[in-house]
Amino acid sequence: YEIALNILLASLTIVFLLAVVTLKPFAIYAGADDQTSLIVLAALLVCLIPTTIGALLSAIGIAGMDRLVQRNVLAMSGRAVEAAGDVSTLLLDKTGTITLGNRQAAEFLAVRGVTESTLADAAQLSSLADETPEGRSIVVLAKEKYGLRERTQGELTGAAWVEFTAQTRMSGVDVDGRKVRKGATGSVIAWVKERNGSVSEDAQALTDRISQAGGTPLLVAVEDAEGARVLGVVHLKDVVKEGMRERFDELRRMGIRTVMITGDNPLTAKAIAEEAGVDDFLAEATPEDKMALIKR
Repeated sequence: YEIALNILLASLTIVFLLAVVTLKPFAIYAGADDQTSLIVLAALLVCLIPTTIGALLSAIGIAGMDRLVQRNVLAMSGRAVEAAGDVSTLLLDKTGTITLGNRQAAEFLAVRGVTESTLADAAQLSSLADETPEGRSIVVLAKEKYGLRERTQGELTGAAWVEFTAQTRMSGVDVDGRKVRKGATGSVIAWVKERNGSVSEDAQALTDRISQAGGTPLLVAVEDAEGARVLGVVHLKDVVKEGMRERFDELRRMGIRTVMITGDNPLTAKAIAEEAGVDDFLAEATPEDKMALIKR
């Protein structure tokens, strides 16, 4: 597009020059040479040049969009390119932007009194309705590490499935007189406490340990005849993209402040933010929180 517009502008310029240059011979031929002095011709050329401004403005916008695309940045319009010059704060989603975005379940960490196989079974069961990459990785890890056969939703008669959403940040199932949930730390703890259950200290310790290492902890809880309780933690691992700190340093030198937005808990968000080198972060963010921050 940029090359085509450059050709168009060059063509218009050549046409205008030819039109002005040929006026003198035509004037001589018509006997009106005294009305086509060099001053008049120069004035005509100056008047013709602004007619290219409309195309020139479009050329600038499209050229900017084209150059941004070459750097993997998508601009929806030339106006967006122009507005980018006034940007002072850059909001970035963590998963897939700052990190590689392929978080995978790495291990199951059970609380005292619960075996890892019991935790893995509950985690797999509660992840069957979770179609996110993280949810699928939990199902696979439970199968590979503990030999738990991957079940399908159709096998569990009378089961009520709870699909994962960005608002609830949990998934699970109600089946055979028990309720199993897996999800973000705050969401699962709130779910347990709503049912008058308790969260053991070692569950919190495991969560903090994973978070401080930059991982993402997912709590697994169950409610049955013994009440609501946390069974353990699933450790999700993610990796910060190479060169992110250098890029954020460059943005900082340009006067642009960077803010990372994530649904992770504050400890995990803090660890990732420090490793990546962003200026600030918003943790445990819902889609509504993200929109509120953008509007602010």
